[in-house]
Amino acid sequence: MTTTTDGGPVKRRRDRAAREREILDAAERIFGDRGYQGTSMDEIAADVGVSKPLIYQYYGSKDGLFLACLSRLRAQLLDAVSEAVLAAADAEQAMYAGFVAWFQFLDDHPRAWSVIVDEGMLSAGPAAQAADEVRADFVELIATMVRLNAPATIDEQEIQVIAQTISGATERLAIWRTRSDTPPSAEKTARTLQDLLWQGLHTLREG
Repeated sequence: MTTTTDGGPVKRRRDRAAREREILDAAERIFGDRGYQGTSMDEIAADVGVSKPLIYQYYGSKDGLFLACLSRLRAQLLDAVSEAVLAAADAEQAMYAGFVAWFQFLDDHPRAWSVIVDEGMLSAGPAAQAADEVRADFVELIATMVRLNAPATIDEQEIQVIAQTISGATERLAIWRTRSDTPPSAEKTARTLQDLLWQGLHTLREG
């Protein structure tokens, strides 16, 4: 039965959804601070105020919880970047807006990057594959923008070279900004990167 006159089952579903958000929020924060190896399920359970068996019931294992964090971050990041790109007035602004959204997301979720690139977890296995999928999605989004702006003489392999290069640059910039005491704003970082890359794309057009 899915409903009752007093709305009990609906309330239980709503309570579980809220509890899962709380668990993921705590897990993202603690994984980001301590890394995968340094994080315990006991610590996450205590932070949320639930039992450890409940977390295992929801996510199966510590790996499962970490993957759930990655999955949520992936969806949030791609949504933020995609929305910014689609709302832009033209292709040049779309690239800039996408960069701003990327760096702003990491500023708004300061532990997100640590979760995505946790070396203690991502050398192999499902989490490494999940992190690669985050990169692959972002690379494809970049490649789409490049296709809209590159000359017709550029082939798909060259587009992939450009997209992979841009992806690598944004990752290194993200790491540098998180470690810098005085990082440039998301807008300034995006503008500098945009100017550099836009000049390169114009050179390809002229060539």
